[in-house]
Amino acid sequence: MKYLYTTVILFFVSISVKAQSFEDAWRYHQDNLTGTARFMGMSGAFSSLGGDLSAISLNPAGATTFTTNRLTGTFSLFYNTDNKAGYFDQYKQSGYSSIDDRFIGIDQFGAVWVFKSDVSDWNKIAFSFNYNKDASFGNDIKIAGINKAGHSATTYFVENANGIPLRDLEIVDDYTADYQWLGENYDYGAQQAYLGYQSYVINPVDPNDNDNTQYVPNAVYNKVRHYNRIASTGHKSHYDIVMAGTYQNKLQLGFGFTGYNIDYVERNSIEEDNYNATSDLQYLKLQNTLRVEGSGYGIKMGAIYKIADGFKLSIAYHSPQWLEINEYMKQAIHTEMNNGDVFDIKPGIENEFAPYKIITPSKFIAGGSAVIKKRMVLSVDYTYQNLAHLHFKEKDADADTTYFDNLNDDIENTMQAVHKLNAGIEVKLDKLFLRTGGFMATSPYKNNSDLYAFKGYSAGAGYNFGLFTLDFAFVHRDGHVSKNLLTLPDNANVNNIFNNYLLGIRYNF
Repeated sequence: MKYLYTTVILFFVSISVKAQSFEDAWRYHQDNLTGTARFMGMSGAFSSLGGDLSAISLNPAGATTFTTNRLTGTFSLFYNTDNKAGYFDQYKQSGYSSIDDRFIGIDQFGAVWVFKSDVSDWNKIAFSFNYNKDASFGNDIKIAGINKAGHSATTYFVENANGIPLRDLEIVDDYTADYQWLGENYDYGAQQAYLGYQSYVINPVDPNDNDNTQYVPNAVYNKVRHYNRIASTGHKSHYDIVMAGTYQNKLQLGFGFTGYNIDYVERNSIEEDNYNATSDLQYLKLQNTLRVEGSGYGIKMGAIYKIADGFKLSIAYHSPQWLEINEYMKQAIHTEMNNGDVFDIKPGIENEFAPYKIITPSKFIAGGSAVIKKRMVLSVDYTYQNLAHLHFKEKDADADTTYFDNLNDDIENTMQAVHKLNAGIEVKLDKLFLRTGGFMATSPYKNNSDLYAFKGYSAGAGYNFGLFTLDFAFVHRDGHVSKNLLTLPDNANVNNIFNNYLLGIRYNF
């Protein structure tokens, strides 16, 4: 019987890249409806209006809509998600609330400085800095059900083990040293084989041959039961540095540089049981803890034109986001046998995968707005982005490009352009402002009109106290995402509902 060994050593080892997917790219590239409370209350329909720090993130030309210098801060009071995951014919409810981790978080802060001129056709110049949280990754998704396709996690370990000599999966030093050695001399797949062999998930076809390279599951089953939990935290954010000008009180032009930051942690565990009574293996739990750090940059350009008093049209261009992704993984496996034996394998090591790049497609935004008697604002935005052009790339120029080439081909064949529509209204009642809006986006998948499509609505209010204004907003979003069960070819479709409550302050100086 193999012995158990525990270690607290934590260090890094560079190994072959794990399997990336469109889900990874979607997570890291997304820019959900986030920003100032005023911006959110009108569902982000601000590309032609300007005059708001988050509007500058849509269209940098909007920086010269401001009439005074302004400082703005927005706080997420709390947000919550509700999930309904469908796995074969069964459904599992789950949810997450940010109040479990913290009560108040900063979603936005920024400032704009405005300089006016009476002696030049360039009537106004503005400079701005703005930080905006693009997406909050806090979530807790639970998936449960009987796998009617006959798929078991045991085959994942068999597939990774086949071709590896038995001697290399035996214990030589301890779990950590052996796991590290396999990562350095083979790859990530060999580490999976090691976990499966040491926890008795798989057996060699010939246990007496050290050169054995074929393996079989140590389980007998008809239909296994799965329970998958995906708990995540973190966020994606960006900052904009913007310069803009107004020409003859008609044309506003703006340019901005954008920096991106990604911080993501996912604890993904899959449990499997319901094996036959005669099976040696009776219970399996594999845990992966993924930690992601990313950064990137892009540029933005935009124009706003006043076609008549109170009426504006706009257009903006967002360059690709050039993102660099670094991923780290820790693993553990727990198994229970028919004879009562229990195995816990916890290598004390955090894998460092080969860094890679994600290049998102360019984005185009067009908008129009009307201000009616200085009492009502109507605004609408349309956004186009072709996600079939989303691209993975190796950071190492000497790396094998085959995997990412195939992945990019698959994305090009299965993805399509996404169309977004945002509309909002604001009504002024003396010092009180009332707001509402709606938004929607089509699916990036050619053959699934629901997957990753979303829709939502918002409401908000503000009150002008003179030098500063307080704003409140509520945003509701409803969408469908797909989650791949760890190690398995089967997906669960998840209906995700997201609610966010925000408080903002605007200060003129």
